[in-house]
This record gives sequence, structure tokens and C-alpha cells, in this order.
Amino acid sequence: MSLKDLKKNDLKLRLIGLMDDVRLHLDKEPDVDKFLDETDIFDEWEMALPQHEYPILVMAVLNNIRKDSIIDSIIDSIMNQDIPSRQIKGSKVKSKQKRSYVGEHPFS
Repeated sequence: MSLKDLKKNDLKLRLIGLMDDVRLHLDKEPDVDKFLDETDIFDEWEMALPQHEYPILVMAVLNNIRKDSIIDSIIDSIMNQDIPSRQIKGSKVKSKQKRSYVGEHPFS
């Protein structure tokens, strides 16, 4: 089953599980570069996430950052990437107002 087909809670559990798996591996073998070169553990997530969100996922997982805002941002990116923000139900973004998110990330 694709990550895009999962419900929000299931995605969160998968992300937490990914963080647990990576943390266990890095506790045994702390060479992050070697781990990144030899693993395909992120491939499924790379396919599901928009390109600009993927580095956030990798950094959050490698640093075991479990802040709700970061996890929610990753999950929301997977679930809503095909829907423009003004079409999301309940969105308060007006079509005339445009905001640039260049340079912003959920670690702020």
C-alpha cells in the first residue's frame, strides 16, 4: 500500500516507526553518510513527498525530531500535495493573496 493511500494516523505511525528504525541503526553504526549511501529506507517517502519536503523528512528522521509541527507538516504534504491550497476545504487563503514560502521550513 502506498503512503498516499494511508490515513493520517497510519502515516504518523509509519513515520514514527521510520524514526525508530533509523535511530536503532544509528545507535549501532553512527556513520550517517555510510547509512545514507547504503540504505533505501527513504525511497518510499521520497516518492510520496513533494520535492521541497523530502529534505525536511530526512533531517527530521536523522535527528529524531518528533515535534508535532514537523510531523504534521510532513504528513500534510503527503496527503494534500495534489490539492492547491485555495481548494482545500476550510482554507482561508484567498486567490488574490499569494505568499512565498521560499526559505521557510517547519524547524523555525
